[in-house]
Amino acid sequence: MEIEVLEGLSAWFSGYVQTFKTGDFDADRNIILKEGHTARVRREIREFGESLGLPGEDLRLAEAASLLHDVGRFPQYALYKTFSDRRSCDHAAFSVQVLRDEGVLDDLDPRERDLIVKVVSYHNRASIPQEEPDGRCIFFSKLLRDADKLDVWSLLLDYYHRRACEGYRNEALELDLPDGPEISEEVCRSLLAGEIVKVKDLFSQNDFKLLQASWIFDLNFRPALVAVRDRGYLKRTRERLPRSEEVNRIFELLESRLEERIKAERTQGPD
Repeated sequence: MEIEVLEGLSAWFSGYVQTFKTGDFDADRNIILKEGHTARVRREIREFGESLGLPGEDLRLAEAASLLHDVGRFPQYALYKTFSDRRSCDHAAFSVQVLRDEGVLDDLDPRERDLIVKVVSYHNRASIPQEEPDGRCIFFSKLLRDADKLDVWSLLLDYYHRRACEGYRNEALELDLPDGPEISEEVCRSLLAGEIVKVKDLFSQNDFKLLQASWIFDLNFRPALVAVRDRGYLKRTRERLPRSEEVNRIFELLESRLEERIKAERTQGPD
């Protein structure tokens, strides 16, 4: 991807987001929140790509996918006042619909256009479809999924801290889940089995926090795993959960698995 193409996509994105702003900060706060998320994911994916030795054309392609991955979040929130896909719509599919309806990718090279559409549509799935044959698509999908997870995790940890210290609430970030001391048995079972927590098993805010912790099983590249360790994401998540022997066992396992994966992972670029 040429730099002029990426700059054009960036200009479109800025203009598109602006159409959802009213000028009232309270009304716009979740639009601004997702705009900021996109900027950070874009920065994160570029840093990951650079550490993996991607050439400039591929770095810009990764940035383009990250720039566009959540464009469906803006009409989703405008229509439903929630970021819960369960209560509204699949935001990745909505993003693809926006890109098609707006003709955002019409002038791109067909191979780049098709890759971006697939990467955007895959970014929030439980896993990348096993039947996907394109190695480059799989690589860029994994790169976006890593960058996206890391920023969502950071954003939520900051929110939990602010809520505890200031009493600040933003229901859109809680996915309309009740805030109580409970932790679902199925969530604990998944974690102790070394599995990613399933969205269908979430019944509380604590379950949602543990789903985030389970993302270490779904990170794909060593730079992302190292970032989780160096930024203390697991420790910070643990601090926002009830104290119990079961939770202690879960986080001992997670810390151990994280270190194992950091040692085992090897750098791998696109085919």
